[in-house]
Amino acid sequence: MMQSRMKLLGLTCNLPGGMLLAVTMLLFTVPVSGCAQVEPGVAPSSTPVLLHFAMLVDGTGELLEGQEILVESGVIVAIGDGLAERYPAALRVNLEGLTALPGLIDAHVHMTYGFYGRSHGDAWKQLLQETPAPQRLVAAVRNAARTLESGVTTARDLFALDGVDFYLRELIEQGVVPGPRLFLSGKGIHPMVMPPQAQGTQAERIASLSQRAAEVAASGADWLKIFATTGTASDLSGEQVYFYPEISAATNVAHANGLKVAVHAYGASAVPDAIRAGVDSIEHAVDVDDVTLAAWAASGIAYVPTIDHNRYYADHREEYGFDPQAEHELRDFTARNVEMLRRAHAAGVPIVMGSDAVMSMFGENTRELEWFVKAGMSNAEVLQSATVNGARLLGQQDRLGRLAPGFAADIVAVQGQPLHDIEALTRHVVWVMKNGEVVVDNRTAP
Repeated sequence: MMQSRMKLLGLTCNLPGGMLLAVTMLLFTVPVSGCAQVEPGVAPSSTPVLLHFAMLVDGTGELLEGQEILVESGVIVAIGDGLAERYPAALRVNLEGLTALPGLIDAHVHMTYGFYGRSHGDAWKQLLQETPAPQRLVAAVRNAARTLESGVTTARDLFALDGVDFYLRELIEQGVVPGPRLFLSGKGIHPMVMPPQAQGTQAERIASLSQRAAEVAASGADWLKIFATTGTASDLSGEQVYFYPEISAATNVAHANGLKVAVHAYGASAVPDAIRAGVDSIEHAVDVDDVTLAAWAASGIAYVPTIDHNRYYADHREEYGFDPQAEHELRDFTARNVEMLRRAHAAGVPIVMGSDAVMSMFGENTRELEWFVKAGMSNAEVLQSATVNGARLLGQQDRLGRLAPGFAADIVAVQGQPLHDIEALTRHVVWVMKNGEVVVDNRTAP
């Protein structure tokens, strides 16, 4: 922690004064939940480290031969047995009794959605109207640490205001605070932040969305997010807002500038237009018909179901001011979401895990995978959704999502065997390495 504090004092990352002060206060006065408890004696990442596990499970869902992983300079160098003889200078770390997996990928989070203290019964109002950007950055630091504790070492953040997500990413990349590597969309295209085009002509809407796509690309984002329908925790309507001409125009601009495109699509209405426009992922969708599912599977576009956030909102309805009827609708939507996943998986649509974590949900990111099992996916397929499939979606399939030589040393150790019991992965993460550095170690925690 002291090293992080000293880095912060010398940081020149263009943080506005209020945000820099807020994070400084956090680091000097508040213990960051999930901050790395690095094993004493573990050397810097340039020194070879030999990790010994009970077993190794790759992101493909296959059990690997051998029990040892050699890590050097943040990269996996070798996997097998008897590596100590080949690398006698390596520092040995005994993780016997634990199963190693690749660092997980959460393809849908809102890391900056949070505030000081507890909800007073209307969390969204508290966030949007009462919580300034510096406080949201402090909350984001906390959320990032909790995400690491769940075994997630990479995340895609899909919508944030005031550039807070970019400040968070820089703090993480500078090593000031712990957190997953982030792929960002910034504000994206949302009627809330782009009101004029919602009432304009189609030509005006196309021009407006194209301009916003170019602005997002220039901001340093990795993704463009298009809110093509209504739909939130308190509004499950899924009414289409943007249609094929606008979605296609914005997607073309994004792709031409090296960005990928995610489409928010509650319900089924916007899915055909999103597929036709050639986007890269579709979030939330339910009740899609069989013909559209077949086209979706043929397109190779990823489906990010975000099932568990509905359970979370229902369980925490008092934090959001939801009445019993809203809770009932959320649980009903969860069931529809599970059925949609079952049908999408059967049709051959690529499935990627995304929690849609907000507020107090961070740390529960991977509970999404338990619903995947309930939808009929095998444990190996479930693991793929949070590793190799997520890496492919992010364009990182040659670097992330696998336990293999040449891949980033993102490694998660769990109690149990996740190929037999998915809760070994979702409830029993013990130790996490990111880029060759230990960022979570709860082996001696009470």
